[in-house]
Amino acid sequence: MAEEEVGVVIARAERLRIPRTLDSGRLAKLRAFKTRITDWAQPSPQVYDEPIIVTLKAKREMRTDGVMPYEVERAFDHFHVDVIRFEELVDRKKGAGYVVSAKDAVLAYMLVFKRGSRHLIAGFLSSKYADGTPAFPEFKDVKPETVGQALSRLKTEEWTSA
Repeated sequence: MAEEEVGVVIARAERLRIPRTLDSGRLAKLRAFKTRITDWAQPSPQVYDEPIIVTLKAKREMRTDGVMPYEVERAFDHFHVDVIRFEELVDRKKGAGYVVSAKDAVLAYMLVFKRGSRHLIAGFLSSKYADGTPAFPEFKDVKPETVGQALSRLKTEEWTSA
């Protein structure tokens, strides 16, 4: 039973906004700065987790006696903590005064998530909130081909392997 990949498409790339209420005991111990060290603000009991979900659909063909096409759908979760780490890497380069390219974003993604394909990374970078606003405005139009080229360059420069 041999399988061949016919085509992969990004079915869903969405940044969720999940409200969470902090425990009142923990909230009492938290203190947040307003503007100065001596000026404290009361922290909000409402915080948000913002994971990103990317769903890829692949058309496959099973060849036994004949050709039988079918679709495989796979969802990839990117947890809030890892999304924050990715944003910090990108923001650090922006803060140094550089322009962040697709290659930089792909490298940051690979450093944080330790895996990735061109469609998965392109879906992550082009993800949107539920209201349609882009999660990463500088990468809103990134395509899998652009990510594939960046992955090839990183491999040529020996930043990544296979």
